[in-house]
Amino acid sequence: MYQQEKIKVFFDESGKRKDKPNLMGGLSIPSKIYSLPEIESYSQQLRDGTLSLHWKDVTGKSEDRENIIQVLNFIASYHHMIKFNVIHYDYSVLASRKGFDEDLTEKMIYTKFPERIIYGLLRGYGRNVDINTEIYIEDSTEYKKFKLDNLIKEQLNIQSLYRAEHYIVSSSQLVPKGQEIGVEVTDLLLGVIRNIIENKPDDSKGYKIRNEVIINLLKEPDFYTLIKNIKYFEWTNTKELAEIDFHDYLHLFIANHYEQWKKS
Repeated sequence: MYQQEKIKVFFDESGKRKDKPNLMGGLSIPSKIYSLPEIESYSQQLRDGTLSLHWKDVTGKSEDRENIIQVLNFIASYHHMIKFNVIHYDYSVLASRKGFDEDLTEKMIYTKFPERIIYGLLRGYGRNVDINTEIYIEDSTEYKKFKLDNLIKEQLNIQSLYRAEHYIVSSSQLVPKGQEIGVEVTDLLLGVIRNIIENKPDDSKGYKIRNEVIINLLKEPDFYTLIKNIKYFEWTNTKELAEIDFHDYLHLFIANHYEQWKKS
């Protein structure tokens, strides 16, 4: 008797072309958790326009900043049941490859990397578990161009058959901003990770606010554990993705902002 489980996977990116670092990330949440009244309420507020969650807004109105912190802390309280995978790729390396046109380069970025990220979230479940997956990808021109929602479903199901994995992708769709809290949280987490990797000093108002928000979030044990445990990979024109312990980036960030970290 197989145990049937449903999960939802959310995908987004941060940084395009020369806007380094170039990050893509996928977040998986069990459907039972995602259907909790609090989480459904957040999605409804997004659709009603009463809640806005964009990492770029963290430096704006204090109300938006508090909403971002509240949502991230709430999601982090379920860190032991969610997974987050990130690929950091170097666009400049791809752009420098001779003989490949820009369209093919973009197709590789906007199809292969998402597939690898989401496959990593779905693979490896035990033989007595069957995972039914719904995928939500933030709508964008690039993903529409390559019909990523259809392609990712087909390719991942082929992978499942070929590798005898215990999952099936039942649906995959592009969703616009402001519809699904899972997509917004993916965007927020990528924003946090981006800032930690950049590790810039407080030499501008924007970075000062971002750094303070991240340090305060990291003081919460659940959020610290969530970020520490992400599966983080770097790609720099190699055959294999290199998995990097993100804890090292975390330590460097905290050390660089230790005065703020020490504050109660």
